[in-house]
Amino acid sequence: MRFNNKEMIHVSHSNPVLEGRMSYAKMSNGYASKGFKERWFRLKYNLLFYFKINGFGQVDLHQPAGVFVLENSIVRLENNTPGTLFSFSLSFKDEPDKKYIISSQSEDHVHQWIKSIQSSTYEYMRTRMTSIQKKIVELTGRDPLLMYPEEGKKIGRTKRSVADEDDSDLFFNPPPSDPLPPPRHKHDAGKTADTNLIEL
Repeated sequence: MRFNNKEMIHVSHSNPVLEGRMSYAKMSNGYASKGFKERWFRLKYNLLFYFKINGFGQVDLHQPAGVFVLENSIVRLENNTPGTLFSFSLSFKDEPDKKYIISSQSEDHVHQWIKSIQSSTYEYMRTRMTSIQKKIVELTGRDPLLMYPEEGKKIGRTKRSVADEDDSDLFFNPPPSDPLPPPRHKHDAGKTADTNLIEL
């Protein structure tokens, strides 16, 4: 997947949904392959950024060290991971062999991260929208997503009352026609004018 680096950095600097100091490791055969690394995590939209922390405990927020795109992700509470007390795992459906363990300082903090990550994906929001859409249809008998015109079309009304309008008039207001030219009068050659308007 390709990203525009400048745009990603800009997003990483915006106000996050959740952020905090945690440690993470890539798991291989049930163990951390290279040990846990302490990072500063920021969740924004469906993107989980992480930033490096130097030896003095200072966070380098200038540029993220990496980012997880959370679509098709699976996040689970982990209770039996060696070297951690409170942790959760992050894996992806299209990469079942890869798994990341993220360790935090408390159980409440872990649950907060799990809930925030699960509710940040497009898939979750689409499921929520579908559920709300069904409830509105059950209560009103109308689908709220069908009450909007197609892209590029405008909604207008004629001067008649809504009760007199049919479906086409309700959603389409025809453009005004061009004004008609004044009527022409036939000239009777047998009649002469009473007065001469041009005098020589």
